[in-house]
Amino acid sequence: MGYTKQAVHGFGWQTFLKIGSAGLVLGKIAVLSRLLTPEDFGIFAIIAIALGLVEASTQTGINTTILQSNRSISYFIDTAWVIAIVRGLIIAIIMSILGFGLSIYYDKENLRFLIALAALVPIAKGFINPSIILFQKEFRFLHEALFRLSLLFVEILVAIVVAFFFHSVLALVVAIIASAIFEVFLSFKIFSTRPTFSFHTGRAKEILINARGLSPAALLIYVLDNVDDLIIGKQLGAYSLGLYHNSYALGHKLNYDISKALNHSTFPVYTKIAEDRLRLRDAFAKSSLAFMAFAVFITLPAILFPTQIVAIILGDQWQNVASVLPLLAIAGLVQSGNNLVYNLLMATKRYVILNAHLFFSVLTLIGGLLYFVNRNGLIGTGQALLLARCITLPILVFGLYDIFRKR
Repeated sequence: MGYTKQAVHGFGWQTFLKIGSAGLVLGKIAVLSRLLTPEDFGIFAIIAIALGLVEASTQTGINTTILQSNRSISYFIDTAWVIAIVRGLIIAIIMSILGFGLSIYYDKENLRFLIALAALVPIAKGFINPSIILFQKEFRFLHEALFRLSLLFVEILVAIVVAFFFHSVLALVVAIIASAIFEVFLSFKIFSTRPTFSFHTGRAKEILINARGLSPAALLIYVLDNVDDLIIGKQLGAYSLGLYHNSYALGHKLNYDISKALNHSTFPVYTKIAEDRLRLRDAFAKSSLAFMAFAVFITLPAILFPTQIVAIILGDQWQNVASVLPLLAIAGLVQSGNNLVYNLLMATKRYVILNAHLFFSVLTLIGGLLYFVNRNGLIGTGQALLLARCITLPILVFGLYDIFRKR
């Protein structure tokens, strides 16, 4: 199978995964929004910030390094596993400390316990068999889609069961812990290539040297995706953050996640043809144009019928989010396009351009949130997000020019 067919095949299964995941998540939100309060969702968003921020700031680039390398998985697997385990323990310690600061920042005493409990997630994930990268490296996208859906199913099932009995944000935390433990189990059950606790300094250097360009990008991408929760939670409170969190899931997340599905399937292809400028350009243009047409189609309902969508999925008690939904949907559409360019910049190792765009996007988003949210409340979140997604587009245009220009 050629690279184009492999990419199309991969995108098909990754799109199936994202659409299936979106369906499960919408079902989860529809059920949990009737068992939990907006404040519960807001508190969980803060917990997710703590988890994701520390994970992103300690990114080692293991998976990307293995994908970019022509070496077999067995060359890296032991060292990669040891690095992942140590990283997981470090993340857990930092999270537990961060919980004290966030509990004071948001004036929520229970955040200390909840964030410390959520710190079990990186500890568990550190033990995941690194061989799961073979799903992507060997274009086994059907198996990966089923793997990811099974993890999501476990998370949703646990969340709903615990929420039914306790009606507490604890349900969401316990669910992500259960999913992480299940992922460790499956990663060793599925793959016969398994790591041992052995460390090779030279191989670790290969991974960590490549991470020098990837780590800032991973951190900036995370901040760009989550700084809105951090600021909104402080400015408007946990209740309004919960409203925003679910409106973001409805309006912004679906097409953004599908762009990640396309990136997941095209990244290994781009790395293999990175030196063939014309072939790379054609592959990027065809995949991106087809995706953006599809993204516009699935975004239109959120733009045209926000009130009806909110009533059906979340219920009438969530109608406050209907006014911001179209803005979030358009911002998500723009960010989906940006994300496609990020993938190409990473595949061609244009880390400076990638990090420059992310840095200025973060600054613009923070400034926009501080300005618009103070003046317009929840609607201001959508205004700030849309501004930040659009104003830095020229940097990405320059990045494309730098990749495809004749040399």
